[in-house]
Amino acid sequence: MLTTNRDCQRDGARNAIPTMGEIEGRMAVLEVVAQSALTHALDEGDEVVDASLLAEIRKAMRDKCSELKLDKEDSISAICFAEELIEAAIEASHPIHQ
Repeated sequence: MLTTNRDCQRDGARNAIPTMGEIEGRMAVLEVVAQSALTHALDEGDEVVDASLLAEIRKAMRDKCSELKLDKEDSISAICFAEELIEAAIEASHPIHQ
């Protein structure tokens, strides 16, 4: 797994290229933490707050994609993934009563 102290290491260890498993593991951690935090934050069920949060995240994602100089296709894909994550958190935080 990727470690936060890798940048402090010397020589080859500092420049080690992560494996796909390390990258996928880190992405899984970020997704689970984001999903859990969002579900908890959205637990109140305020649709105005939910819409506001989604709009704020869309803007932040556009800014980040621009900063990273992602091409249009990759930017759209990243923003769509963020929207899916938010929508899943909203659904998880507002259980449907049947």
